[in-house]
Amino acid sequence: MSRIVSFALLALAAASGSSSAEPGPSLQATVAYETGPAYILQNDGEYGAAGTRYGADDVGQQDNLALVSRTSLELAYGRHRAVFLYAPFEAKTTVTLSRDLSFRDTMFVAGTVVEHRYLFDGYRASYLYRLLDKEKVSLEVGGSLQVRNAEVAFDSQDGALRAAENDIGLVFAAKARLWYRPAIDSWWAALDADGFSTFGLVPGVRGAIYDVQLAAGHPVAKGVDVVFGARLLGGGAKVEDRDIYNWANFIALTAGVRVSLDHVLGRAARNRGDER
Repeated sequence: MSRIVSFALLALAAASGSSSAEPGPSLQATVAYETGPAYILQNDGEYGAAGTRYGADDVGQQDNLALVSRTSLELAYGRHRAVFLYAPFEAKTTVTLSRDLSFRDTMFVAGTVVEHRYLFDGYRASYLYRLLDKEKVSLEVGGSLQVRNAEVAFDSQDGALRAAENDIGLVFAAKARLWYRPAIDSWWAALDADGFSTFGLVPGVRGAIYDVQLAAGHPVAKGVDVVFGARLLGGGAKVEDRDIYNWANFIALTAGVRVSLDHVLGRAARNRGDER
């Protein structure tokens, strides 16, 4: 009997030891930042019941590149990931109108020098679940909710005329992220995509968005990766009861960093411990 009890105690100790050797998942925090030039491929607009349809070339948006940036915080726990993103976008141009342009019942006649502002800031929260987890490849799927802060405005340079369309709204989208990492300390690649369409489900509204980036990164220090990316971003909406029409497409080439706060802060804490 004593031998049986001893054997049971040894088995329990071994089981507890093996479970403590395999701790559960921990919360991992990552900060990412990217910036670079963007080119406006298309930006068609029409505002007002008698509004004039105009494009990016009509307001000088294709004469220069725009500078874009993105900042995000990611919190990962096991197979779950939350992403919080701030993505501002603004294009300001000054142009002499080649033809009459009506915007929200305000007429800007040909020859008027106007300042045009296109603001489209995005505040986005996303959830991802790691559906596929292989040695080199992983796939995460989920959804996003974006708060849209937008303004389209025309101001005559002499200050006599001004017309603007302002909007704050919510946009839902599906999201997916595919990772390919052949080795821990080597180049990796990622495809990140958000997308949504009304699919004709909302009466009087036709809208869609997409945000797709192909990125490549490489570790440069423990917990720090340099990242290079190419992004296609676009979409728009036609809202009949508000007399709004806007479809836009942009392309951006960016460079940035991904910093694992766990590695960086943990290393700093260890260094302080060594100094003491």
